[in-house]
This record gives sequence, C-alpha cells and structure tokens, in this order.
Amino acid sequence: FDFPISVLAAILLPFFALSGRMLLFNQGFSRIDGAVLLLIFVYYCKETISRSIVDQKLKDKKMLIYEIAQGTFSLSKHLNGSDDEKPTGKSLAKDIILIVIGLVAVIKGGDMVVKYASQIAADFGMSTHLVGLTIVGIGTSLPELVVSIIAARRGQEDIVLGNIVGSNTFNILFTLGLTMLMKPIAVSESMIIDSMTVALMTTAVGVIAIVNKKIGKKMALAFILVYLGYMANVIIHA
Repeated sequence: FDFPISVLAAILLPFFALSGRMLLFNQGFSRIDGAVLLLIFVYYCKETISRSIVDQKLKDKKMLIYEIAQGTFSLSKHLNGSDDEKPTGKSLAKDIILIVIGLVAVIKGGDMVVKYASQIAADFGMSTHLVGLTIVGIGTSLPELVVSIIAARRGQEDIVLGNIVGSNTFNILFTLGLTMLMKPIAVSESMIIDSMTVALMTTAVGVIAIVNKKIGKKMALAFILVYLGYMANVIIHA
C-alpha cells in the first residue's frame, strides 16, 4: 500500500508541471495541484491508521491460535494482558522524552549542515538549483540516512522502508502540497527533468520491491550508481 501511494505522489509531480504548461493556465504548480496532493495525503493517513489497526488485530488472533495449539493459552492473560505487555507510565514518559531529544538533535544537525554548507556554496558561486539538489538535498536527507542505517543494523526493516517511503510521501503530498496551496510555484525546465527523474526512480524502486519482495545489494549498488551519474550530470550542466 505504501509503495503505490509513494509512486503515485512522485508521478503527479511532472504530470502537474507539464499539464499546466500544455493547458496554458499556469507555468508550474497551482493551488489546485496542492489541494489534490493534500487530499491524497489525508486519504493516505486514514488508510495507514486503519490498516495498522487491522494488522494488529490479525496478529493478536494468530498469536491466540498459536497459544491454543501449543497449550499455553491462559484466559486471564488474554483478558487482562501480561505485565510484560503493559508499559509503565515512567518508561513511556522516558521513551517519549528520548524520542523528542533525538528528533531535535537530527533536525538541528541537518539544519546546521544546510545553513553553513549553503553559505560555502554561495561563496563559490553555485546556483540555487544546484545547491538545492546537492547540499540542501543531502543535508535534509542525513537524518533519514542515520535512522535507516541504525534500523538496518538492528534488523528493523519496517522502520527502514517506512522511514524512506514515508518521508518521500510526506514531503511530496504534505510539504509540497501545503506550499502549493499557500503560493503557486513556477517550474523551470531543469525542475521538470528533476521531477521526472524522481518519478522514474521511485517507480523503479516500488516495482522491484512489490514484485521481488526484496531489495538486494546488487540493486542497491545500481541505484547508488544511477544517483551518482545523475548528480554528475547536474553538476556538469549547472
């Protein structure tokens, strides 16, 4: 469910940009485009929460069947829950505080990277488009990279994919959608090419993940090489 929504969001970017130009009513992203993205985002959030609740109920039923089959089922445990399953108020508060501290740290760190690296880039006469694709893009992606590497080392694949797919979907549907709704965005030729690249690569990752149910090291290396080639082309033509 997550990958198709992410692919749809990525495909809508060049579609909105090109449709506006072909219909001659705008030169980029309009408020209507932003409203459409926000509506899809609301639907995505609603479905994600609903599916999560259904999945949890299904897991509980499977565990119940397993315990009955193994002869370890306890009615009192099933009705009241075990002590291990109930987090204490103190531990929950500690976890929330640590999450907030971690979020502030990665956000502040990413902000510092973007701010000072952008100053360096401006001193060297780099264009804002190039700065956005390189320094700002990499800087704002550092938190996702750090979280994903840590989660992958701990074998938490759901967090890895959820972090990446969720970030892309959120950035396009909510962040960009809200920005469009507040103020239409003019789109240059280079930005159209960038949005088409995002759409193609997001579609490729989504199709491979859905069909193969796995993204292996060879495919990961191929994606990295494509990215390096793309960035080299952007820098050369900047």
